[in-house]
Amino acid sequence: MVTLIVLLTLLILFLVLGFCFHLLGGVLKLVFKLAVCLPCAILCGVIGVIFCCTLLLIPLGISCFKLAGFLLHPLKPCGI
Repeated sequence: MVTLIVLLTLLILFLVLGFCFHLLGGVLKLVFKLAVCLPCAILCGVIGVIFCCTLLLIPLGISCFKLAGFLLHPLKPCGI
């Protein structure tokens, strides 16, 4: 009977710890995205606008816009 109580206590402890680590991972991912990916995407967008102002660099500007979109949505499939 004591072993059953100990096992149930350990199971509940591991479930709570797993949920906490899952929540912490989501928060860390959001902080990373806001701190790193968002400024890089804004910078790529500004560079893309500058490149699109010249006639020869329009393909490079379009590539910068695609890179900015990828930085904002990294798990979205490419080409859609």
